[in-house]
Amino acid sequence: MTTLRMEKGYKIRLHDVLICGIRVVAFPPASPYLQFRNAVQEFHRIGRELKMANETSKSSLIDETCNTCNNEVGSDAPVTFRRPKVSIHLPSSQVQYQKVQARVPDSKLTREATGLLREFSTPLLFNHSHRVFFWADEMGRRSGQSYDSELLFICAAFHDLGLLKRFSSEADRFEVDGANAVRQFLEHHNVPSTRIQTAWDAIALHTTPGIAPYKPLEVELLYNGVGLDVLGIGYHDFPQDLRTRIVAQYPRTDFKQGIAKAFLGGFEHKTQTAEATCNEDICSHFLRNYKRSNFYDQIQNSPFENS
Repeated sequence: MTTLRMEKGYKIRLHDVLICGIRVVAFPPASPYLQFRNAVQEFHRIGRELKMANETSKSSLIDETCNTCNNEVGSDAPVTFRRPKVSIHLPSSQVQYQKVQARVPDSKLTREATGLLREFSTPLLFNHSHRVFFWADEMGRRSGQSYDSELLFICAAFHDLGLLKRFSSEADRFEVDGANAVRQFLEHHNVPSTRIQTAWDAIALHTTPGIAPYKPLEVELLYNGVGLDVLGIGYHDFPQDLRTRIVAQYPRTDFKQGIAKAFLGGFEHKTQTAEATCNEDICSHFLRNYKRSNFYDQIQNSPFENS
């Protein structure tokens, strides 16, 4: 605060004001006291308005560039997605295909996900995806923890769509293609970004060991459901009557050879995406003269010389 002494003994107290981040101090003109006081009050009023306008402008700019929501409990997290260079158009299923199976959560999202799976997938992947959901859902129930059953089904429905030509990119792993498809699907329905990220992670990581246990529970449940249905991991942890009922409803007709060939069809045209993953085993089995990548050899063949 600044104190000025004017003629005739008047003391004028001036508050400096912060306008748009800049501190400005007013000096009194040679004018009578009342005129100067009114001028200072007007100066403060304008300063407050400019400051409010500046803060509003900053807030709007943040909302537009970061797409953030408020910080209250339950609010959505900032969007941090990195988009694929080439987006693959996600088709819409016809209404007659949008009927969920028994014991699947019934919602607009699950009906449309079922429709995509039924209309554009294969009987083998349709049955596999449903078994994966039921295994994962049972694991979630047994865990005693809360989880998103609706989102878990959507993840199961989309997790192998990247194996199909309609959903396959030229250079991304099939898991990533499926993850990008589910993100497009959920964004179309204005699903909060935290749920979208969980679904993306679950599908992108469903063949990658060691990471899912440190992600949201839905990610781990999908990973374990896939592991049970494809590899039999945890087979004896399930009661025989439950296994029998689910397999009877969703048969494993020639599944072991069928799923291996489905994997091959998903990345035979881009085998570089299988390097250093379990998918290399598929390439080695089916493709003559396929040369596996070797991490040790790659280290030794680095162009850097030892110091």
